[in-house]
Amino acid sequence: MDSSHRSPAGATTIFLHSAAFAAVLAIFGCASPGPPRAPTLSLPEPVRDLAVTRIGNTVELHFTAPARTTDKLPIRGAIVTGQLCRELEHQSCQPVATSRTAVNTVGPNGTRNSVTWTDTLPTDLAQGSPRLLAYRVEFFSPTGRSAGTSNPAFTVAAPPPAPVEDLRAEGSRLGVVLTWQPSAQPGDVVLERESKAPSVSKPHKNKDGSSAAASPLVWLGTHRLSDGTIPPNRTLDTTALPDVPYSYTAQRRITLQLGGHAIELRSSISPPISFILHEIYPPLEPTGLTAVGFFASEAASSPRTYAVDLIWQPVDDTGLLAGLAGYNIYRQPVEAANTPITARTRLNAAPIRTPAFHDTTADPATRYRYSVSAIDSKGNESSTATVLLEPPSSP
Repeated sequence: MDSSHRSPAGATTIFLHSAAFAAVLAIFGCASPGPPRAPTLSLPEPVRDLAVTRIGNTVELHFTAPARTTDKLPIRGAIVTGQLCRELEHQSCQPVATSRTAVNTVGPNGTRNSVTWTDTLPTDLAQGSPRLLAYRVEFFSPTGRSAGTSNPAFTVAAPPPAPVEDLRAEGSRLGVVLTWQPSAQPGDVVLERESKAPSVSKPHKNKDGSSAAASPLVWLGTHRLSDGTIPPNRTLDTTALPDVPYSYTAQRRITLQLGGHAIELRSSISPPISFILHEIYPPLEPTGLTAVGFFASEAASSPRTYAVDLIWQPVDDTGLLAGLAGYNIYRQPVEAANTPITARTRLNAAPIRTPAFHDTTADPATRYRYSVSAIDSKGNESSTATVLLEPPSSP
């Protein structure tokens, strides 16, 4: 058949093939690209968590390094450069250093990087009347552009509180007693305890059988006395664990109200002192010891027997480093002038748990000196409470 005389069916086939091809082009090759997008400026997101702590004439600044741009894209190279500035009220923020500082956007453990910068106040800001002082940080793109400064973090331009002097530590039955030189300077004293043990999770059994662990870093406040008052130069660390090496430091702090902000100032840190608490401190001695001798018999036909009853006030073991194990009871024959006839004898084989004792071995014809002591779970024994018991006037 002559190709110039194709049938209508053949023409229809060619048309369908052309339509299918056009559809494929529309899907894969001829789609509209949409409106053009503006290039990213790579501006680091501004810091929102800047905080400051002033210690002496040093200001510590803490914040999280930006990890993304304002376009919500990761910062290239995982490094960003920034600058710190400080400003007095009604003045512009002046850069602290002439050069910018590079920080990593990712920390050692793969999370956001927590950054600490330090600024030493110049002389004009470390003296004079208190003035509100603000800090800001600002981070820049590779082309030197910025999305703005951080939130302001406030401190005070003024002299710091006087430092704590002559910090000392000694052990007691209740914990570590910390003292320092009294001062008329305003403010209270806070202390920091740091564990120097190789393992900060060293277990320890409390007197009630519960376990405790040494904490690497603990802040301590002042400890109230039994009458509710707070001594100006003394505190008690009741959470120190036995046989754990500790280092103690102290700071004085005051709080000032400026521009609607409550701002804390701390003194410089005192030289550290080292201390290890050993369980060598005995409990308090018992009080109120009394002794009563008497004759008794179970039946009228039985001979009367002699016995001595001892009672005393129980020792308060609240907060004792080593829990109270009980009491020891001693008896010693003495002459009329209270001169011992023989050595004293302990009447109990094991510590007595209750504050009372019944002695059935006493001789009614002998004068006795009775003594009672308290003993803790580590074998530390208190001094004794004593009482003299005269022989009964008649058998």
